[in-house]
Amino acid sequence: MNFLNHEFKVLIGGKLTGSSTGETMNIVNPANGELVAKVPRCSIDDVNAAVAAAKAAFPKWKNTYIGDRAKLLFRLAAIIAEHEQELIPMETVQYGGPLSKTSNFDIPSAVGEIELMAGMGRGISGTTISADPNARVMTFREPYGVVGLITPWNFPLVTAVSKLGPALITGNTCVLKPPSCAPLTVLKLAEYCVEAGFPEGVVNVITGPGTEVGEAIVAHPDVAKINFTGDSKVGKRIMEIASQSVKPVASELGGKNAMIVLDDAELDAVIETAVYSAFFNSGQNCGSPSRFYVQEGIYDKFITRFVETAKRIKVGDPMDPETMMGPLAYMNCRKTAEQYIKSAKDAGFKLLLGERLPEYLQNGAYVMPHIFEITDNKHEFMQDEIFAPVVGVMKVKTAEEAVALVNDNKYGLCSSVWTRDYRKGLLMIDNLRTGTCWINQHLKIVPETPWGGCKESGWTKENSFMVYDEYTFQKHVWLELGDKPHTFWENMITL
Repeated sequence: MNFLNHEFKVLIGGKLTGSSTGETMNIVNPANGELVAKVPRCSIDDVNAAVAAAKAAFPKWKNTYIGDRAKLLFRLAAIIAEHEQELIPMETVQYGGPLSKTSNFDIPSAVGEIELMAGMGRGISGTTISADPNARVMTFREPYGVVGLITPWNFPLVTAVSKLGPALITGNTCVLKPPSCAPLTVLKLAEYCVEAGFPEGVVNVITGPGTEVGEAIVAHPDVAKINFTGDSKVGKRIMEIASQSVKPVASELGGKNAMIVLDDAELDAVIETAVYSAFFNSGQNCGSPSRFYVQEGIYDKFITRFVETAKRIKVGDPMDPETMMGPLAYMNCRKTAEQYIKSAKDAGFKLLLGERLPEYLQNGAYVMPHIFEITDNKHEFMQDEIFAPVVGVMKVKTAEEAVALVNDNKYGLCSSVWTRDYRKGLLMIDNLRTGTCWINQHLKIVPETPWGGCKESGWTKENSFMVYDEYTFQKHVWLELGDKPHTFWENMITL
């Protein structure tokens, strides 16, 4: 399936248009390398036009009744739902997520995310502070103004709306840049914003290379805040640019997530969740576990069942409804994964699962599920984010050893502990340095719960009521009720 007959356009100042230069970018299906669409390749001039439109629209949008802002978001959610049959194959073909994922997760989650942000956002409030009996002290949430939203390719539509929804309901205007390799559904989202009736300039969507368009958004003096999801290397570059103007950056970055399995864990539950969470979306999920620390008493049973179950994953054409795992997002992802696989083999780690890639998948960005038995936690295989269906398993003696190994990593996004002893589990997660900790669960992420990490995984929170902190700042207001303000000099100066 291709969309070469569809004229994709960016959205600047309420108008759907091509790039100012007329240039385009090719969008390639990672399953077979075929060209599926062309999209505008925007320039710095387009960035400037989009930011100017957002800046002009901000004062009126900020002062629009929040209930009316919510109505527009609910209308946008309804339009997305109406077009799900158009969006599902489009989402699949641009980055390789199988139909089973895009139909059951991506599009429904995008609708739910917007609806939650629109409804919950109407309850945003400030605080009152008992600071002085002769004053009334309070705080108000203020929108930043123009916010730049830069989104990743592994969940193109969901991550875009998870930023757009809270940004808009809190009164910001937006310049949104989707991933260069997978922008199609976000460009459709731009069309839906026009159809929903958002005022000109409130939502702007532009496409182009991150090194040109993305960096121009970050550096623009009229962009008040950046919200970025992606790898830590790019996140550091964004923070470097933003630091020149002390611009705040919300960052949801990489992860090298771990699952700890203790001897008393419920094995059936562990295996099903381990296989699903490790290989869902071909391992291209910032919350997927790629490190497994398994206590020695259950270790042999775990690896036997883990490997047997992972062998049953159907890898193939993402447009086949029966496919469970499609390709990676593009060929460089495959090359990176293959380098780490070679590195693990060269280190002498035992390959428990890793079938040769079938000939009929050779032209795509496919990597088969790989499971290694690891003996060195310091090896790059256990330290770096690979972002592929490639995982390592280590045997541990104690819970304390497992926690220490999990924490011995620069990332801190999420982790899980599997045990029937909840007291032990709670004590363990007290010592785990990750932003999300599950007990007897992994990869359960819903819009109502906060998501974000620590260390080099970033510091922002997506989802839940906490997300509104990312799009507002607290304005402190002091109302003096006394006859006159009191100062330390009041008895020293004669008026």
